[in-house]
Amino acid sequence: MDRKTILAFLLIALVIIFYPVYMQKLTGNKKSPVQKPAETQKETPITPAQTPLPTPELLKEKSAAVMTASDTVGAEKIIVVETPLYSAKFSSKGGSLIYLHLKKYKDYRDRFVKLTGEGEIDTLKYLSVIFPDSGFSLKKLNFSSTSPDKIILEKKDQSEKLIFSKKLKTGIEITKEFTFYADKYSFDLNLKISGNKNQFLGRKFYLDWPQGLAVTEKDKNGDLGYFAAYGYLGGELLEEKKFNNDLSLSLSKSGKIKWTATRSKYFLAALVPQDTNSASGFQAVGRELKDPQGVTVQKNIAVYLENQIPQADSFSRKFTIFLGPINYFILKNYKIGLENVVNLGWKIIRPFSILILWYFVNMFKLLPNYGIVIIIFSILMKVIFYPLSIKATKSAMKMQELQPKIAKLKERYKDDKQKFNMETMKLYKEFKINPLGGCLPLVIQMPLFYALYVVFTTSIELRGAKFIGYLSDLSQADPYYILPIIMGVTMFFQMKFSMKDPKQKMMVYIFPVFFFFLFKSFPAGLVLYWTMYNLLSIIEQNYVKSKLQPVPAEN
Repeated sequence: MDRKTILAFLLIALVIIFYPVYMQKLTGNKKSPVQKPAETQKETPITPAQTPLPTPELLKEKSAAVMTASDTVGAEKIIVVETPLYSAKFSSKGGSLIYLHLKKYKDYRDRFVKLTGEGEIDTLKYLSVIFPDSGFSLKKLNFSSTSPDKIILEKKDQSEKLIFSKKLKTGIEITKEFTFYADKYSFDLNLKISGNKNQFLGRKFYLDWPQGLAVTEKDKNGDLGYFAAYGYLGGELLEEKKFNNDLSLSLSKSGKIKWTATRSKYFLAALVPQDTNSASGFQAVGRELKDPQGVTVQKNIAVYLENQIPQADSFSRKFTIFLGPINYFILKNYKIGLENVVNLGWKIIRPFSILILWYFVNMFKLLPNYGIVIIIFSILMKVIFYPLSIKATKSAMKMQELQPKIAKLKERYKDDKQKFNMETMKLYKEFKINPLGGCLPLVIQMPLFYALYVVFTTSIELRGAKFIGYLSDLSQADPYYILPIIMGVTMFFQMKFSMKDPKQKMMVYIFPVFFFFLFKSFPAGLVLYWTMYNLLSIIEQNYVKSKLQPVPAEN
């Protein structure tokens, strides 16, 4: 191992160290102090409903002449919707969603991930409609529905409807028609209004998601770092995740909007207008909650989708509501840019991340164990980079043969460093040696390694990925440091076998220890990849050297 290779290792280490720092700064996420076990046991989950949100002034309900007291009375009817992907509850009060959990994902308490507030039935009304000009909101209305109390979807292509309707004393008739699909994390909402004479309801309305999402991960601080509001307009993704000094967040924009959304680390609630010509903007508001020590315990971010009301007595507006995982391939299928919320690294890294993710997802279908998938990936990478490794080894062997000549040049030009460098480069050119050849395989693999880091730390596909025994989640650090220790040992032997310069002997001992402390907090899947890289490098080094004869520097 020459100096150039050592420099390559150092460069990798620097980026590994500073990339998480960059991401932490980008997300505005600060590390929380370690709690004592006793404190952890007393911990009470903080929910979005416990974090009061400021309501935008123009969305505040006023005393509206649109409805009368009789429009709000009546027994509440709860309708349950069951699909293979989620379970939801809708209320006749407001014709709104009041509960939804995902069936294929669990939170840190081993409960189904809920995208509504805590409690079996949340007091909040999700997907309500607000008319700011008239101060009227549908959430107080008690709709009627002829739909059954339970709607079950089981077949792949099955779809079912849930219809809420209400005719007000003022003559305005309102219908909220939901369409559910067995194989989608989204459903459709068709809002129909008739009898709106002289634009009695006003010129616009808002569809709302009035609360943020709950924390679902054991690493709550890491989860909260990704909480954000989005608006997608004109091909531009607007994002806001930084809270002000008064612990509030706000984001708004007027224009033809494709969607608005609120997210946690792994889950998304998105409001999507099917007619972008009628959608005219969005608003997002948020509130951050901190404990007495100043540590953030919850971020609550709500979003409101603005729509124009036409100058007609009757109109309808259709929406798609996505409530599910931040899965790149699922979101991309909607073809509206939802996949842009997936954090796959810097622009130059993103293509590598997508390619790796595609490989992992498809290989997992054949071999349902991500640990084995990673091992195969390591072997595949070694095969792909094998020609470069041979070239690097040849270069290293030539460099080794040239050392006596370089030593003579160093002695001859010991008082003229510039001349020594010039003569050394001439020597490299004469014997066709690339001085950077030894570190080339490592440098070329750097984008790949960073992409792996991003995929393991942000992709829901690898959340809870199991390997063997105690390694039940490869996206989390090894709790017993067994893999990092093995990685350090394999690195020691790899460097020992490749180290030629006695002056660099200490590096054989320093680097493995340094990388152990660097990797011990990294996702176990990433450590597994690097461990396999070291093992395969040892095998490769011995094989290549046995096949190659030393190349003499002179005949």
